Amino acid sequence: MTEAHTLATRYIRSWNETDSLRRLALLEEIYTEHARYTDPMITSTGWEAINATISAVQKMFPGHVFGLLGEVDAHHDMMRFRWQLSEPGANEPLVIGFDVAVLEDGRISHVCGFLDKVPVAA
Repeated sequence: MTEAHTLATRYIRSWNETDSLRRLALLEEIYTEHARYTDPMITSTGWEAINATISAVQKMFPGHVFGLLGEVDAHHDMMRFRWQLSEPGANEPLVIGFDVAVLEDGRISHVCGFLDKVPVAA
């Protein structure tokens, strides 16, 4: 397993961690202190703000689980990977996304997320 794949796996694990304090500890290991997370709906800067963002997503999709889709691609100080958000046991993921992360000394300094599949509002 490459370092990038290991980091992406830990990143996904942080999105699945439901305990805020354990998640914050993971975020402090994975991200630089003033890291940014940006997707079409939000921009968060710093460990506390990213933690709050993940908590909000978990409240929007209770019981759903994030997972990596395919391989993690990396070069220089960047990596990219696809992910999915699914309800356990579901045949199709509810959300599919694509993230590009900029790395600094083995940790994430910026994530730019894109959403490829999103739920249709009823």
